[in-house]
Amino acid sequence: MKTSTFCQTPMPDILRSSASSSGPGRIRWNGSSGIIKEDSCVMLTIDRADLAGIPSFILRDTRVDDAPVVVHYHGWTGDKGSIENPDQSLVQLASAGFCVVAPDCYEHGERRTDAWFRAQFNGWAFVCQAMDKTRAEAPALFEAVMALPFSSARNPQVCGSSMGGLIAQMVFTEIKEYASMVSIVGRSSFFQADEWCRQAQQGTWCDDWCAKYATQSHPDRFTDRPVLFIDGGLDTDCPASTNAETVRLINELGGLAEHFVDPEVGHARSPSMRARFVDWIVAHGRPPLATAWPMQRDYTQM
Repeated sequence: MKTSTFCQTPMPDILRSSASSSGPGRIRWNGSSGIIKEDSCVMLTIDRADLAGIPSFILRDTRVDDAPVVVHYHGWTGDKGSIENPDQSLVQLASAGFCVVAPDCYEHGERRTDAWFRAQFNGWAFVCQAMDKTRAEAPALFEAVMALPFSSARNPQVCGSSMGGLIAQMVFTEIKEYASMVSIVGRSSFFQADEWCRQAQQGTWCDDWCAKYATQSHPDRFTDRPVLFIDGGLDTDCPASTNAETVRLINELGGLAEHFVDPEVGHARSPSMRARFVDWIVAHGRPPLATAWPMQRDYTQM
């Protein structure tokens, strides 16, 4: 069990802290996100756990014993992250009072196998299989997360980046308990953006799979709860225009879809995109430590 505990002076807005550790499995931070009393000390923990057999990190503030849940799916080139250097957006959410769960997707992180040689010969098929397998196991993961003694059934949310954004979109339609969804640089058409790749995909099972699950092909599945798509204006892998059209289709049917674009960024997560993501999750999850969260921010100045 990896553990480190210390207390430091609270700092505003973004958690800035370091940690020492010993032994595997857990790490603790003391710091502040600038959203609770000035003289208070935030105790964040990151635990590695197998949830429904899936290696996952659980980030939370130990003072909160009834925390609303956020499940975050990583991208194709990523994994659940490092216990020593976690994603700072997820740290911010945990410091606001969420129970944040970051699982390894199929064939990623601790779940990676020798089957990766297939990506060299049938790359898109391998990606689609990873997404579909992760989608299929999402209900069991959700059940395991909701059974955690410190998780709350209040306003659970799902989110993801890149490949994880596509997974979050699918999971959102299948698990109705999720109150909202955020997809960061996740192409809602599912079909590949590059024309050559798109042509190569036609006639394969991947083509049928994309048609079955793509958000843009089924906007009616997203009209009952709020969703947010976040994009980089210079992204060629996930063109902002694709998600703009999806948002239009959802709202045309009476949905509650929003779109945020950083015009100066490609397939990445800029400070403004991260801030919008965190603010949205906080607004729709209403975690117990976020009573003074800065909901009105000028994202163009980040």
